[in-house]
Amino acid sequence: MAMIPNLRSAGPLKRSLPLALLATALAVSGAAHAGLGEPRESVARDHAALQGSTLTVTSAAAYEVHETVISDGTRVRQFVAPAGTVFAVAWSGRSLPNLQVLLAQHYPEFVAAAAAHRGSHHVLEISTPGLVLNVTKLPRASSGYAHVPALLPANASVQELR
Repeated sequence: MAMIPNLRSAGPLKRSLPLALLATALAVSGAAHAGLGEPRESVARDHAALQGSTLTVTSAAAYEVHETVISDGTRVRQFVAPAGTVFAVAWSGRSLPNLQVLLAQHYPEFVAAAAAHRGSHHVLEISTPGLVLNVTKLPRASSGYAHVPALLPANASVQELR
């Protein structure tokens, strides 16, 4: 399970953890899983990788929402554009889902941003041309969302993705 490191009070050994995560992510990124930016078919693989108990699909005007519930009740939503690409992911629940699975090729960017993060250890925000991400991690709750701006359907609102 991916974690957001608390770098403010971390010693030298703990500060190297994000770098180790980045190296691992880069080493396995080709063989890991599909997810953000991948085709609709990746949702079923992600559901299996997350050990989801249920998978429901609902249609909205601009996209489909594929929702997986994992064992502790955390809900993971993957937003699929009409063209068939996962353009956003969101989650809420007791735990932080496996972000390597959900972020797929964007995971190394998340790890690098987490390593460089100097703000609150409960909230991480990334906003680049290739990825917008927000992770909030509290003792008994986690929520967040990520999307690829270039893949966002024209009639979809970013506020709907949370």
